[in-house]
Amino acid sequence: MTRRRTIVVGGVIALAIAGAAAWHWQSRLIGIGARWWLARIAAREEATGDLTRRREQVARTHKLLLMPPPPDALVPELFDLITTVSSRVATGEIDLAWAAWIYTSYERDLVRDRPAGAPRRSMPEVEGAVVEYMKFYSIQKRPEVPGVRVRDFVGGGPDSYTVEEIERADREGRQLPLR
Repeated sequence: MTRRRTIVVGGVIALAIAGAAAWHWQSRLIGIGARWWLARIAAREEATGDLTRRREQVARTHKLLLMPPPPDALVPELFDLITTVSSRVATGEIDLAWAAWIYTSYERDLVRDRPAGAPRRSMPEVEGAVVEYMKFYSIQKRPEVPGVRVRDFVGGGPDSYTVEEIERADREGRQLPLR
């Protein structure tokens, strides 16, 4: 074999191994990516004093949890909480239901104890609060839960029905089997 072929074959093998490793640890990589992306947003906005993107994300989270948007003074710390919890949700370390409970409890305590958001907790303090919640309530990763996978972003997957499928079954008077 020539030197060029050896390099190409070695490169293909290295890419295949890297792809298999990325696929195997995809939920961890998604969590790292989410944390990195959210931290970049926070750093950029901290430098300019702007709250626009963080306010949008926190308001979206509050809407999902059927809560009114928080005052602007609380947005930076709540965004730090979202950053901390998102990577743990991606890996399956925290279930979505527990993440919602942690978020709403933290927000409730924040409004009660520090309604003006001052003094603001640092990121390590927010992470410590999440760890304390996890310890106190014995929140642990369940081994059968893989975390967030690429297929969760691509489509509903085999475990869900679309709204159209549900409506069509209802019009036709048939029951959908549980998946």
